Amino acid sequence: MSTSSAITELFEHLQSDRDAALERLIAFVSIPTISTDPAYRSHVQRGAEWVAATLEQIGLEATMLPTDGHPAVLGLSRQEGDDPETPRVLYYGHYDVQPPDPLEDWISPPFEPAIRDGAIHGRGASDDKGQVCCFLEALRAWQRIYGRFPCPVAVLIEGEEEVGSAHLPALIQQYRRQLAAKVVVISDTTMWDSQTVAITYGLRGMLYFDIQLHGPNRDLHSGVYGGAVPNPAIVLATILADLFDDQHRLRIDGFYDDVLSLDEKERADWAALQFDERAFLGGVGVKAGYGESGFDLLERRWARPAVEVCGLYGGYTGPGAKTIIPSFAGAKIGFRLAPNQVPEKIAGSFSRWLDAQPVHGLRWKIEEFGRADPVVVQRRSPLVGAAARAIEFSSGRPPVLVREGATIPVVSDFKRLIGADSLLI
Repeated sequence: MSTSSAITELFEHLQSDRDAALERLIAFVSIPTISTDPAYRSHVQRGAEWVAATLEQIGLEATMLPTDGHPAVLGLSRQEGDDPETPRVLYYGHYDVQPPDPLEDWISPPFEPAIRDGAIHGRGASDDKGQVCCFLEALRAWQRIYGRFPCPVAVLIEGEEEVGSAHLPALIQQYRRQLAAKVVVISDTTMWDSQTVAITYGLRGMLYFDIQLHGPNRDLHSGVYGGAVPNPAIVLATILADLFDDQHRLRIDGFYDDVLSLDEKERADWAALQFDERAFLGGVGVKAGYGESGFDLLERRWARPAVEVCGLYGGYTGPGAKTIIPSFAGAKIGFRLAPNQVPEKIAGSFSRWLDAQPVHGLRWKIEEFGRADPVVVQRRSPLVGAAARAIEFSSGRPPVLVREGATIPVVSDFKRLIGADSLLI
């Protein structure tokens, strides 16, 4: 049987099994696997058990991998006749979800999945339970029709992606022999549009800080002390405003030194995508783009670094007035790092920049909340080419190659710990 005939038979089976597959997905989405809330710990455990049972059903040997947080689940194919030299494919995903608040904004309850307009609406249906079920159903079909998978397979589904995957690198290191793979397939990125699959070949890296300026030992009466002592909120706001010059470039020394510039071919390929900037901004109620001068919006999102103030806090924020000078003020600062930037280097530069700012006797308290390397995979690699051919065969149209401005830390972990590139589909 030819490869195309074999795939066609698989498609026919998947279509005939569609209703049962939807029932399995609905059952999965119905489990409130909210990893950030300790009140849902038993439900997160139940989600891991659902994944393990499903892996066993489709012919993989499943193992629960406990951590100090929530467990991951590992599934391995054990097939007679497998050539140990045949490259393994590793599928990665996560079963945990974000909290569904505010609940009043949901048309249907978040953990009672509803089908409307041809889509399943429920927390986790598109991040990441739906995508996980896609490759589980594909593996199920291979096993049911042919009794084996086409190559050695590993599946790793974790339960802490939405809270930073703190325990995952240690698990990858511990099980690196079982996870050794030629490629990691991840489906936790976006489509280009509703009909066009995207292969994401680049991600920005990340740094996140909580910075606080502390002053007096308590909140002070602004009538007594106003104009006499430094106000931490004003000093912090002044420092944050000075982060950028009038071209919206950071003033941090050396910040842009390692940023890789786009070549003209890649820039032309992005222009050919005909990205609709107005639709992108209008969808979130914004009328005009904003950012580093000299680059269009797509390049700023995909290939340039960015720094955002993700939150500001301190002082009195309740109803009415309270005339105080706050004892401290804080900000949450998130960096998105461009390819070739090194998180450790940027963290050091930022800390030195903060130390050099005039704080008028106030004191810094700085805490880091995570870092991840940027990632770029060669667009012309055999892996990307094979994925593009498979996507065109299965969807009826070629995929587009894109980068993404967001960060998936595990991608750099897989590269660093097991030497495997990731296909983000």
